[in-house]
Amino acid sequence: FLDHHWEQHYDLSIQLYSLYAEAEYSICNFKEVGRVAGIIIQSAKSFQERQRAYATFIKSLGVENKLEDAIQLTFSVLSQLDVHLPSTPPDKSVVMNDWMDMTRTLQKVSYAEFLNFKEMSDTNKIAAMKFLHSLILYTYFAKQEYVPIVITRSVQLTLQHGLCKESCVALASCSYFLCGYQDFKGAEYIGGLSIGILEKLKAQEYLSQVYACTYGGIFGWIRNFRLNLENLLLGYQTGMQTGDVQHAMFNAAFYIKLSFSSGLNLREVERNIEKF
Repeated sequence: FLDHHWEQHYDLSIQLYSLYAEAEYSICNFKEVGRVAGIIIQSAKSFQERQRAYATFIKSLGVENKLEDAIQLTFSVLSQLDVHLPSTPPDKSVVMNDWMDMTRTLQKVSYAEFLNFKEMSDTNKIAAMKFLHSLILYTYFAKQEYVPIVITRSVQLTLQHGLCKESCVALASCSYFLCGYQDFKGAEYIGGLSIGILEKLKAQEYLSQVYACTYGGIFGWIRNFRLNLENLLLGYQTGMQTGDVQHAMFNAAFYIKLSFSSGLNLREVERNIEKF
């Protein structure tokens, strides 16, 4: 690259370095991703211009299974977006009180009213929702005590600032965890809201994740197992098409599990497994 390019061609440098980091991420060259992201973070003049590099670097840490590093960096980025999460989890009773307040608030809003919420317009809050979206998965695998905190904050931002594509994932995750608390009525309602937002905002990139949490979650509890199979297969196929391989595999696992549990002929189950 040209000498002094950051001074002479600043905008082009930001674009090219960000694209280069993403290209290296796509071929799993994570060491180079970290190096290039560091250059962008050091050279960029504003936090907004660093966000793309942060997002790529955090994803690379997640794929490398450096989940605690990914979580800590995401916490730092969120604080710069004025969304603050506690460095140590509060007492469990405090977390559960916030969780129950959030779910009660959601269930007081009618389906039609919720889907008619304004769309989120604050660019910082939209960016925060994207980072919170990644954090749900990382905390689920590495720091589960943070999962209800992250979901609660995501839903609160949606209620305060409006709908965005990531809202459907926050609600689907909320529905999934409500099953663990045996609140099947709340899980069904909030799961339905998540699918409604998914369809309204045409958030195909999140369909696999939402379907895994709903058709592999609440609808697997309250419906005939066979009624969920078609949607789980769609969740698998869409995840593979959009690059969300991890959630595609979750859909496949739920599909196989419900196929066995529904009493399908085992030869038919075997043929279905070959689809994956």
